Amino acid sequence: MSRTCDVCGKSPMSGNKVSKSYNHTRRTWRPNLLKVRTVLDGTTMKLNVCTRCLKSGFIEKKVNVPKPAVENK
Repeated sequence: MSRTCDVCGKSPMSGNKVSKSYNHTRRTWRPNLLKVRTVLDGTTMKLNVCTRCLKSGFIEKKVNVPKPAVENK
């Protein structure tokens, strides 16, 4: 399983870290991914979603609401 967003396909990027003395070393930037439980086509599933997609409203989180207790008479 790779570190990619299941909605937009955002994945890690690579580049150079540049020090004050202008030395270059390789580094990676990883997307901010969250494992979110959501409903797609009537089925509940977990997706890796970046926070930008979550904030933009492409995916709605499924929230578990506890059922009220039923009183017996």
